Amino acid sequence: DQQQDETREDKKEEEGSKEATLEEKKEDKNGGREEDEENEEGDGQQQDQQQEDEKGGKEDEDEEEEEEERKSLYVSPLANPVITDKLLDRSLKLLKKAVGEKKTKRGVPECTKAVRKGQKGICFIAADIYPMDVFAHMPVLCEEKGIYYCYVPNRHVLGGACQTRRPISLVLVQEPKDDASYSKTYEQVMNGIKAVHPYM
Repeated sequence: DQQQDETREDKKEEEGSKEATLEEKKEDKNGGREEDEENEEGDGQQQDQQQEDEKGGKEDEDEEEEEEERKSLYVSPLANPVITDKLLDRSLKLLKKAVGEKKTKRGVPECTKAVRKGQKGICFIAADIYPMDVFAHMPVLCEEKGIYYCYVPNRHVLGGACQTRRPISLVLVQEPKDDASYSKTYEQVMNGIKAVHPYM
């Protein structure tokens, strides 16, 4: 009887140890699965971030390409003075305000007509117009009529200031009345152009 009891106890111990090992294996498998899931989630997040970075990189490249396209490859020999930096920023601000109040003339024919009729203002000409015969009469006409003019680096800058995607070659900002919102900016730009202008 004692031997039978001992054998039974041995069997129970073996069964208990087997169950314990099975449970440990299950836990290991579950832990491995959780780790795999976590790794997969981490990999998925990394892939998403990579895709977003690639998209952002492509957008940046597109913007850079557009900027490169808009750089003026040609500068007219007549283009003097070409305004830059602070004076250019003020001029573009003036253009936006004047366009808002509809006090501008756009394009070579319209500006020529306005100047010949004796309208006063500031004439902004794009420096990258080719061929120059298109606008060559304009600086001389402005000097005869006492209208200050200056050159902007390219047509796209003028177009952007006039709130249109199309490039603009020539804009005349009409002299503001006393109650106009852009009169102060107009005076600042006029003084700046007087300071840099070599012919007037």
